[in-house]
Amino acid sequence: MPFRSLLFTPATRLDQLPKALVAGADWVALDLEDGVGSGGKVTARAAMRAFAGDGMGAVAGQVAVRINTLSSADGIRDMAAMLDWPVWPGMVILPKVSAPSEVAQLVALAAGCGQAPVIMAVLETAAGIACADRIACALPKTGALGYGSVDHTAETGGEMSDPALAWARGQIVNAAAIAGIPAMDGVWLDFRDPVGLEAEARMVKSMGFAGKIAIHPDQIGPINAVFSPAAEELEVARAMLAAADAAGGGAFSYKGKMVDAPVLARARRIVGGVPE
Repeated sequence: MPFRSLLFTPATRLDQLPKALVAGADWVALDLEDGVGSGGKVTARAAMRAFAGDGMGAVAGQVAVRINTLSSADGIRDMAAMLDWPVWPGMVILPKVSAPSEVAQLVALAAGCGQAPVIMAVLETAAGIACADRIACALPKTGALGYGSVDHTAETGGEMSDPALAWARGQIVNAAAIAGIPAMDGVWLDFRDPVGLEAEARMVKSMGFAGKIAIHPDQIGPINAVFSPAAEELEVARAMLAAADAAGGGAFSYKGKMVDAPVLARARRIVGGVPE
C-alpha cells in the first residue's frame, strides 16, 4: 500500500471529494479537524455519518478521515460518532498524538466495531515527538506515522527550514523504522512553488520518508513523481528479488555485485511503494 501522497479536503465540503480523488493522491483525507472551524464540527460529523451510509463504500480504499485530537472534547465526540458509521474509511488519522494510549483508544474502538482501518498517528507536538518510538510501536503493522511540522514549530518557536526540522524528522523516520511502518513528511505551504516542493520532497525522501502530505491538488503530481521509483530502478529491484528467490536464500551475486538482506530490504521497499 503506497503512502506517497495524502491530500486533505474539509468534511463539510464533500462536493470537493470527486475532484480530490482524480488528483491522483494515494489517499484523500476528509478533515474533521483543522479544516473545519469550531462552529462547523457538528455539521461535519453529520456529513460524515451520511457519507458513511451512502457513498463511502465505493471509495473507502482511497479515503481517510482525520478526526480531532483525542485530548479534546471534539475528538471524543468524533470517536463516539464513528460508532454509528456503517462503513469506515480505509484510514483514520489521529492528529497531535502525544502518547501511545491515544493509539490504543482508536485500535480498541475499531476492533469493537469490527473494523481494521489503517491508522496514521501524526506527531506534531513536542511530547509526541519525544516518544515517537513508543507511539510507532503501538500502531498496527499496517499503520503509518505523519509529521505535522507546522504545529510542531508553532509550539517550539522554530522555523520551517530544513535545518530546523532535521532533528524531528530524524526522530520520526527512526521510530517508523523501528516499528516497520512508513512515515509521511508534513506540508509544503506554498502551493504555487512546485520547484521548492520538489526539492523538499527529494530531501525528505533521502532521509527515509515514504511520502508527503499535500494541501492542494496541484502538489500531488510533483510529490508522486519524487516518491515513485524510476522505471529502471523498479526493473532492477524486481529482477533482484526474482534472483533472490532463485538463489534460495543467503547472499548471492547479481550482475557482479553481492546482494544480501539489507539490499533486498531496499528492493522490497521500492517495489512495495508502487500503486497496484
